[in-house]
Parts: sequence; C-alpha cells; structure tokens
Amino acid sequence: MVETLQIIEADNSAHLAQFLDLPYRLYADDQNWRPPFRFERKAHISPAKNPTLNTINDQKFLAVRGASVVGRIAAFINSAHQNHHQDGAGHFGFFDCEHNPETGAALLSAAQSWLTEQGAKKIIGPCNWTVNEETGLLVDGFDTPPVVLMPYGRPYYAEMMEQAGFEKSIDMLAFQADLHAGYPRPRQTQTMVKIAEKDSRVTFRKVNLSKFADEVALAMNIFNDAWSENWGFVPFSDDQISHMAKDMKPLIDPELFLIGEIDGEPVAFITMIPDINMAARGLNGKLFPFGFLKFLYRLKVKGVTQARIPLMGIRREWHNKRRGLALTAHLCETIFEAARNKGYTHCELSWILEDNAGMIRICEQAAAKPYKTYRMYEKQI
Repeated sequence: MVETLQIIEADNSAHLAQFLDLPYRLYADDQNWRPPFRFERKAHISPAKNPTLNTINDQKFLAVRGASVVGRIAAFINSAHQNHHQDGAGHFGFFDCEHNPETGAALLSAAQSWLTEQGAKKIIGPCNWTVNEETGLLVDGFDTPPVVLMPYGRPYYAEMMEQAGFEKSIDMLAFQADLHAGYPRPRQTQTMVKIAEKDSRVTFRKVNLSKFADEVALAMNIFNDAWSENWGFVPFSDDQISHMAKDMKPLIDPELFLIGEIDGEPVAFITMIPDINMAARGLNGKLFPFGFLKFLYRLKVKGVTQARIPLMGIRREWHNKRRGLALTAHLCETIFEAARNKGYTHCELSWILEDNAGMIRICEQAAAKPYKTYRMYEKQI
C-alpha cells in the first residue's frame, strides 16, 4: 500500500525540530555530506538569534509520508530585498526531499501558493534567507564535499525545479585554488603586484582584533558598496554586521583578514576562513558530549588544510582602474602566501556570478579552477 503524501505547515516546536533534522537523515549515507552544527542551524531559523529574520515573513513546510518526514521547504518575503529591488519577488529555500517527483512538486507548489497569497509576482530560489548566506542549488560538483557555509543537495533537485516550471536565473561558481600551483604567476599579475608595492598611495594592513566589531563594520561597508550592482544583492544591515562580527571572530586569523588603503582611506578587503567542515566531519552536527574535543583537535592541532574566501571587495570608484586592480592583486597574493605559511593547501573562492568577468579573471590568474556550480531559479507566478 502506497502511503499518502501530506504537506503540512511547520508551525510548532516539534515540527521545527523535524524541519531541522531532515537533512541529517536524508544525507546520512552520502560520503560528501558535511553536517553543519545543529546549534548553528537552530539559531539560523530563530528570529531571536538571527537578525536577518527581522525583515522576513516566512512559512515553513514539511512533506510527510505516513509517519516519516520526507521533505521540507521554506517560502518567504524578504522586505530588505523588496526595498532594494522592488521586483515583487518572493523566495524559497531550505529545499531538501526524498527522491520522489511527487514530493518535490508538492513542496514547490506549497511554497508558490503561499507566496501568491502574500502578493508575490515571481518566486526566486533557493537561498536560505538571502544571497549573502547559503545560496543556489548545486547542479555540478557533487563529487567533492561542500566547504563551510556553502549548500549541498541531490542531483535530482534540478529536474524537480524544471518540472515545476522554474527556469535558470543565474549560475554562481565556486573556484578551487591549489595554493602551491600556478607559479610563477602570469606577467600581468606580477606587474600589478609590483605596481601596488611601489605606489606610495597604496598601503596594506591586517585587521585589528582589538577593534574587531569596527573592522567588520568597515569591511561590510566596503562590501555593500562594492557589490551593490550585482544580481540579487541585498545590503547587510547594521544588526547583521554586528551578528556577523560575533560569529566570525573565533575563526579569524588577523593575517588572513587584510585591508587595502589608498591615501589612508580603506577601500578594499579580503578575508579567508578555515573550512570547519573538515574539522566537523563525522560528528553529525553535534559538539557534545565528545565532539567538541575532536573538533578542537582537528582545527587547532592536526590542522585544516582547506580554506575559503567568502568575502572580499573593493569600492566601486576603484573598479577597473589600474590602482584598484593592483591593490586587489596584491591583497590576493599576500593572503595566499600567508595561508601557505599556515599550512593551508587549498582555498575555495566562492561564490562568483557567472557573468562577473573581473572576478573570474582574478581566479584564473590565481590558477583557480571552477569546480562547483550553484544555480538560482525563478518562476513568474
């Protein structure tokens, strides 16, 4: 007997616990799945702990077959996105489900219906609240694990999207750099680095950990300006920046958070963080009672060799200008050298829009290769 599929609203604590738990069951047998910490995922959907939710009206859904939860999705209206883009879009995220076309179709239909009731004119996703967080559906690169704060999924999700009438909006690329490869650098890169070194107007410094909250606010101010014209961009709010500073500080090495200045004015930054997914493997998202010591040993003693550059930027006024290009090249080469000295062998640069020719060129000059593709979908409703 085939059990009936039901889509229910996840509105109580028991439902939310099932919503959070599903990926840990769904991907348990996948060798490339890297379970995120459960306490972090719980905080991520909590309005009391995640300031991003101050601008979001959402509805979470569960797909239930018999006594088992077999899928989940969240539909939401992000007023910060609407204020910036005014495109009438609603969004969906947290999409995970069993390999059954009926389940995927029912979840996407539930999200669409709810967004239609909210007055949305189109639906975009997946993203887990904003494009500044886990964004896109993995469509290529299933043969390697995701790095920290990058999404995961199944190959059949793309077919579910397309069967539900969603079309590609844009692709986002993840580049992987072997930090010991690609030397000597192309002549153009070497020239740009030398220009920055000889330019008296250009200076560089490490982040000041004693003023870390202020430094993060400075970097995010640069970021908000640098990427303001990018697809799907939503600026970081002051509350989000403060929250980010608190979360990031334990992961930050001052030699891997660099700021570039022109005439004493900060105009660019770059930061690299360890891929804590490497240190958390096998813990099933749990730090206690025994996971914490294992995690700490892997992170601080044994060492993590994979890193990620999640954030960088240069103010728009210096885009495509010689001094700006030189400063960017110098920042990249300096942080790569510092990472090698700390034992890192590889670094992911992610994510990068497929039409961002400038960033793609920077990756290529660093001998980084595209190895994962994340797709954003959209549908008129």
